Amino acid sequence: METTTTIERFGGLIKEEALNCVQDDILLPNTCVLEAASPYFGYYSQEPSAQKPQHLYLTLNGYYSFESIMRSTQNIKKHFKHSFDAVPGSITVFGNICQAIRVKNLQQYAHVSSLQKLYMEEGIMFKKKSIKIHNEMAMIKLRKFFNLEYQSDNVYIDKDEPHHAYFVLPEQIDWESLKRVTKQVKMDTCCFYFDAALAFVYDKKQIKDLIRVYSINFKLDDVKDIQSKYYRYLGY
Repeated sequence: METTTTIERFGGLIKEEALNCVQDDILLPNTCVLEAASPYFGYYSQEPSAQKPQHLYLTLNGYYSFESIMRSTQNIKKHFKHSFDAVPGSITVFGNICQAIRVKNLQQYAHVSSLQKLYMEEGIMFKKKSIKIHNEMAMIKLRKFFNLEYQSDNVYIDKDEPHHAYFVLPEQIDWESLKRVTKQVKMDTCCFYFDAALAFVYDKKQIKDLIRVYSINFKLDDVKDIQSKYYRYLGY
């Protein structure tokens, strides 16, 4: 990727998180909204007393294009009084895949139903609640824009997401490989407290694979140390 300035790229993120059903009384009737029980599990499982960010997933009935969800979100932000961030994606749990809108930075749970109503006015319908989900591990795939600032040695810092850093992978790896190597890296680095996810961006007609690292108050040297350990255990 370019190495001279902050760049914006479209791509995706793949991660695994435990999800819970949000209580019904704050939602539109008979709709399913899931919440990450422990977002950035690789970090917060080691720091259980830390205040965790809130990630909600509005599950959708049917398929909606990236464009339609983003246009709806743009329209809603023009008159919704509360700040929030939303990106489309999919959730795989119990072997089933459903589309969802990941919502974060919403100030209060009470705003969820208002947000649901506005999406419905935009023509987006929500999945009905059918089963109880409690601390079930789910694969989550998001599609989003990345605003990245190059540091050095193929390391980037996210300008929009505090505590997020990325480094480039020479080739694609699967999720199970990431989990296996992450365990090895955490045993062989001074930076034990971090969460890892897979990411990719489209860049100059190619796909660039990345690992996303999340940690509070990380330093660039910490990210480079983590990067070097991943490269070693992946055989680069």
